[in-house]
Formats: sequence, C-alpha cells, structure tokens
Amino acid sequence: MQSIKILLILLSLYTFLHSAEETNATKEQGLFSFDKQLFISKEDGKFDVSEYLSTKYGFMPMPIIVTEPAVGYGGGLNLMFLHDTLDSSTQRKSPPSISGVAALGTENGTLFGTAYHLGFWEEDTIRTTTAVAALNVNMNFYLRNIGIDTNLKGYAAYQELMFRLADSNFFLGGNYLYVDIESKKNNEALPILDRFFEHEFKMGALAVVAQYDNRDTIFTPSKGLFAKATLRRFDEHFGGNENFWRYGAKAFYFHPLTEDLILGVRLEGEGVHASNDDRVPFIARPSINMRGIPAMRYQGEKMMMGEIQLRWEFIERWNMVFFGGAGKVFGNEYKFEPGTGAVQESLSFIDADVHPAGGVGFRYELARKFGLWGGLDFATSEENNFAFYITIGSAWGAF
Repeated sequence: MQSIKILLILLSLYTFLHSAEETNATKEQGLFSFDKQLFISKEDGKFDVSEYLSTKYGFMPMPIIVTEPAVGYGGGLNLMFLHDTLDSSTQRKSPPSISGVAALGTENGTLFGTAYHLGFWEEDTIRTTTAVAALNVNMNFYLRNIGIDTNLKGYAAYQELMFRLADSNFFLGGNYLYVDIESKKNNEALPILDRFFEHEFKMGALAVVAQYDNRDTIFTPSKGLFAKATLRRFDEHFGGNENFWRYGAKAFYFHPLTEDLILGVRLEGEGVHASNDDRVPFIARPSINMRGIPAMRYQGEKMMMGEIQLRWEFIERWNMVFFGGAGKVFGNEYKFEPGTGAVQESLSFIDADVHPAGGVGFRYELARKFGLWGGLDFATSEENNFAFYITIGSAWGAF
C-alpha cells in the first residue's frame, strides 16, 4: 500500500511538469522540437513552463528518479497520456485526466510496475483514481531497533471515486483496495521470526473518505487548508482473508507570514484496530512518513506526527526551504526477545520515543501561472540517516 501511495504522489506531481503533445507548430518542427518561447516568461524573461503547460497535451515518456533510503537509489520510466491541457476548465483550474503505465527498479533489487488512470470529470466535480500494480520490494521492517530484511512480492488494485459537494471545497467518496502479497525474509537469520514474517497476505478493503481543500494551488501552496479523513475496513467479505480497521486523518495548512515567507504546518495521525480473534499484518501497520526517515522505519498500532516548514523567497523565483518535525508510534507494538521471538507489548503515547527529522532545501519557480515550484530537499534524522528528495510541487502528498 505504501508503494502505491508513493508512486501515485510522484505521478500526479510530475505529470504537470512534463506534459507534452505536438501542436500544429510543433508538428511542423518535428517530434522533438519545441517553440522556445513556451519556456520563457513574458513577465521577466526567465525560464518558466507556464505557457508550455497551458497548451500541451497528449503522449509523453517521463523518467522517474528514486531516492527513497528504504530501497536505495534507482529509476524508471513513466509513459503517460494527458487527455486535455491544464487550462481545460473554464470554471476552475481543473487538472487534465491522465492515463499511463510506469515501471522502476532500485539498487537493492526492488521492482515496481503499474498501470493507472487519474480522472477529473465535469469541471473537477468528480475525481477518480484507478491503479493496478505488481511489486517485488526489498526493504527492512523493524521490531524496535532490529531490522528484518524482507521481500514483498505480489500485486494490488485500487479504485477511488470522489464527489465535490455542490460548489464547495468539500469532497466525499470512497475507495476499494485489494492486495495479494507474499512476504519472506531475505536471509536465514532469526528463523524464530519465520512465523511472523513469512506469510501470504490477501486483503480487501472498502473505505469512506471525506476531504476539504481550499489551497490556492494543488502544486506548491502559499495559503489555504487541505484536510482528509479516511475510515477503511479490511474484511473477508471484501475479498481478503484479514479482518481489521484502519483509520487516519491529515491536515496541511499554509499561511503567508510576509510577502516572501510562507509557513506550512502538517499534522497527521493513523491507527489500526482488530478484534481479539483477528490480527493486523505487519505490512499494514502505520508508520512515520517524513523526509529524513526511511519508509517503514518506525511502525506501531498508532502513529502521530507533526512537521513545520518555512519557505523563503530570498531571490526572485528562488526559495530556501527549512523543515523539521517529529513523530511517535505507540499502542500495541512488537519487539524481539531472544528465545521467544516477536512479542507484543503496550506502549502509551507519553512513554513512546520521539523520532525527529528535518533538513533544508531549495526551490525554483517553474510555472508561475500555476504556482508550481521544484527543487531538492536534504534531510537527516536521529539515526544520522542522510537522504535527498527531488520535490516537484509539495513535499506533503495529498493521497
């Protein structure tokens, strides 16, 4: 599930930067020739892709760069098709619908492929997300501070449908998720944990989703609020063999402190719950998702985190970004005891360790008309993990 989430965020943000199709003028010049004026701002004469995004649509191959510490560096290719231009809506800036296929690989042997469609219908009053994916992921899952090198292999399918309520900023809808994954340890160490990590998970889930969004742009907001709450039920009646609840809420708030200084605040929490006779698979437990912390490094029955970001335009079109935050995982969690294996214990929110992370970055204003900035973030955490992230749009995903 986490892999799908990460990829969909990348697809939705990168699409608007790299969309392309031959206009009449382009066709006359050739497939790989473009009008240079489409990349120059009429306001200041600097590089800007606003006009390009306003007029282009159609097929576009796009490289994918992976910098996630949990799976290592890697890359791939995203072949997508934009069904219209970014300026297609007369009522609001409705994004174009997008279809495509993508595949990537990383240095630790992780492979991932997907086919997808992101739909924006009826002047952005209806939104749909459809995806099917196959994965072969190698990454560590942790019992406290003991990392278990694990392979996850299988496939997943996802369908979401959201409706805008009247002409408001509220959306209401739901989604269905199906996951069939086989989990195995990548080495023979700690055979006592085989029962815990060597398993085939089939999970089918229905979710109810409520969302509010009044940001000034979906790309790199300067003001406004995005909030989303999800209640998901995994159940045998929905096609899986696991029965539990997963719920969560997130909020991103942006506010200009001065003309050149933007404050961003992020709050997020998730939890899972199963009855006495059921269990929550380790791959479905919430984790802290923050720049500087490897994916799935800190997992628990419940997770809460907060992050603050300051974006400062020190030179026209150039921003410095300063960010930092912390999270906790608590509730019933697993730890390793020699001779016993994985055992559960209860950990309160107050007693849980705080896991901080933070860093700096920079942004360039790529498309002023649409509020789209891009750049690099450099981050670290309490374990001195160093990571860098290519950020197009916002570093806080809305999925």
